[in-house]
Amino acid sequence: MRNITIHDPSMLTVIIGLVFVALLILTMPLRPRMWVYPLARQAAQIKVNYESRDMSVYETEHFKIKYTQADADTVDMIAEAAEAAYIPVTHELNYAPQSKTLILVQPNKNELRQAFGWSGNESAMGVYWGGSIQLLSPHAWLNNGATVEDFIHSGPMVHEYTHLVFDYLTNGNYPRWFTEGLAQYIEYRVNDYEWQTATNKLDGKLYTMAELDGNFDNLPNQSLAYRQSLAAVRYIAEVYGDDELREIINTLKAGQSMDKAIQKTLGIDYATFAHSWQQWAVIHMNSHTQKH
Repeated sequence: MRNITIHDPSMLTVIIGLVFVALLILTMPLRPRMWVYPLARQAAQIKVNYESRDMSVYETEHFKIKYTQADADTVDMIAEAAEAAYIPVTHELNYAPQSKTLILVQPNKNELRQAFGWSGNESAMGVYWGGSIQLLSPHAWLNNGATVEDFIHSGPMVHEYTHLVFDYLTNGNYPRWFTEGLAQYIEYRVNDYEWQTATNKLDGKLYTMAELDGNFDNLPNQSLAYRQSLAAVRYIAEVYGDDELREIINTLKAGQSMDKAIQKTLGIDYATFAHSWQQWAVIHMNSHTQKH
């Protein structure tokens, strides 16, 4: 994505003002931060919309897709996958965004990296940030001859849309590990998909909850961090039930912290929760036979 150059002074004033408010969030207590958080998300959306103002647009009932002409032949598939994700995700979270969701299709890995300031070795098929979803063009990763069903099953739409809906529902009040675990859990429920690698088995040394809470994105073994986050959420849903998982989400929505949400809903403290899900995961999640 190109660097932003603003010639409209009023647009510049709006963006500077919203970004300033966004920076204040970092110094605020939890509940005031939740009130201001939507303004930060709005600032991000203004920036993305302005940067993508020259891209082509395709709209569906619930999504607005921006793309370059290089992806004119993939936009129908992306639109179908997006709408296929809408009903199960909004049903699972019992919440739907009030406006259409912006999806920005980046034509290659370099453009996606530039959009987020990533280094040369970082990549993803999709990213949720600031009220919009950015997708890597299917041309960059999907095999020739793949069907829409292949894209729906192996693509990032359910995962990233879960992030977006959950973010709007809770106004950003969650730890990174929980939103990643929840997105994977709904992806697992909807598409029978789990991210399994040779280095993310759960029967060895695991990251602590303090590490997952405080430094999730910088942990060296990201596949293990993601696998642990899925295990923790699956433990809640499969041992205590989906109603309890939704109650934790509602408690976060109400402004409580993650540890208080666990204690209030499950009746155990955070340390006991960590020990319990890890023991459960060793038994229930170390098979590398992927469901299809």
